[in-house]
Amino acid sequence: MNESATETWERVSSNPDPEDDLGYDLQALSIITVGDRNEQCMVMPSDADHLENDEFLVADPELVCDLHERR
Repeated sequence: MNESATETWERVSSNPDPEDDLGYDLQALSIITVGDRNEQCMVMPSDADHLENDEFLVADPELVCDLHERR
């Protein structure tokens, strides 16, 4: 019997471990501020071997935060 999305959601910890519970492979990131007035940030993998065309994002600096500080 398949779990519904609601049942799955309710079963998951409110503070899951990224690696053990979610299967994430955590990687170091580099944040580079760009633009004449530092109006954007580029977030990229620190290891060049992980850098592909779709492995970076551009965001407004005020949207970038350290998740350890947001707990």
